[in-house]
Amino acid sequence: MHVTIVDDVKDNLKSYNELLSPTFNLELIQNPVDLLSFLGKTETDLILLDLHMPTMNGFELYEKFKTSHPDLPVIFLSGDPSEESIIKGLNLGADDFIVKPVSLRELVARIKNKINTKQAQANESEIIAFDGFKLHCEMQMAEIGEEKIQLTPIEFKLIHLLAKNPNKVFSREYITNLLWPNIHVQNQNIDTHLSNLRKKLMPFSKYIRTIKSRGYILRIG
Repeated sequence: MHVTIVDDVKDNLKSYNELLSPTFNLELIQNPVDLLSFLGKTETDLILLDLHMPTMNGFELYEKFKTSHPDLPVIFLSGDPSEESIIKGLNLGADDFIVKPVSLRELVARIKNKINTKQAQANESEIIAFDGFKLHCEMQMAEIGEEKIQLTPIEFKLIHLLAKNPNKVFSREYITNLLWPNIHVQNQNIDTHLSNLRKKLMPFSKYIRTIKSRGYILRIG
């Protein structure tokens, strides 16, 4: 497994190398801009991305390469425990957000988990289809009639959950834990993403129902 670590602090990179090199093949990058040229010529299995860097923060850097590398797993690593930062990173499409300090065992486990999950997904070419609607799982894209609709990572996870389990109710708590695992966020964050998803998927979104006091369901048939 190859892991690329981006951190502007040289001593941090040295520590990562000592701790992680026995488990992973590493590429250590101190200048954030160098990551872009690196990705243009080299493959890596995952990027561990520091959030706070002076020349370009982790969010800005991620937005520069996520379009060209949509399937590349990214984990943000930061000393900022604020809910705002965590939610922003996950909503951008990152696979995980780890707040420092973190134990070596946990860090290794999370990296392996994300790489293995992405590799398993890459082997799937699943299409979930209903009358007039298709969900292309590998591309995280919906299709209604002749129109192809690109979904955000959060939107895809929402509709994928409902479409794989039609006529099953999922509580707000369950969906929140699926979208933002191991992180305390308000359940109301679902509302914004679900509202955007419904707008994108009209008229199919009429089948996405809210069950009062219970949760959400894709009512088919």
